[in-house]
Amino acid sequence: MRAHMSVASAVVLLALGYAASPYVALWRVESALDHGDTAALERSVDWRSVREGIKEDILNGIIGPVQTQAAANSLPQFGASFIAGIADAAVERDVTPQNLIAVMRQMHASDGPGVVVQNSDLRAVLDCFAWAFFDGPTAFNIVVNTPGSDPEDAHLRLRMELHDGSWRVMRAWIPQDIVERASQRT
Repeated sequence: MRAHMSVASAVVLLALGYAASPYVALWRVESALDHGDTAALERSVDWRSVREGIKEDILNGIIGPVQTQAAANSLPQFGASFIAGIADAAVERDVTPQNLIAVMRQMHASDGPGVVVQNSDLRAVLDCFAWAFFDGPTAFNIVVNTPGSDPEDAHLRLRMELHDGSWRVMRAWIPQDIVERASQRT
C-alpha cells in the first residue's frame, strides 16, 4: 500500500511539474526581456521559426504593408515577389532579441512615468495572459495582453513547443497595432 502511495505521489508531482513547465518557460522569457538578457532570449525563442512565421503573415497580408488578403492576392507576380523580398530583409534585420527588448521597453515606457519594467515575478507574467492552454502534449498556446493595448484590440499570440525537454517560443502572431508601434521606434 505504501509503495502505491509513493508511486501515485510521484506521478502527481511529475504531472504538476509538466503542467507548470510552460509557465516557468514564459517567466524566463519575461525575465530575460525585463533584464535585457539577449542570451536567455536566444535560448527561449526559436528565432528562425518565429521570423518565418512573421514573413508568412506579411505575405498573407495579415500584418505589415499589405494588410488584407484581398490586397495580397491582387498584387501582380512582380509586386508580390518585391514585397516578399522587402519583408524577408526587414524581418531578418529587425526581428532580433535586441530589438524585442527595445520595443518592450518602449511599450512599458509609453504606459507612463514611474512604470517599473523589472517586475518579472511569476504573478506578473500570469497577469498578462488573456488565456493559455495545451494543444497536445508538446504544444502550448498563449494569448498575451500587451502593455498599452486596448482590450478590444487583437492580442499577441504565441505558440511554444517542447523540444529536448525545453519549451521554446516557435511562433508569434503579432497584431498590426504592435507592428505599427514597433516601426515608430525605428
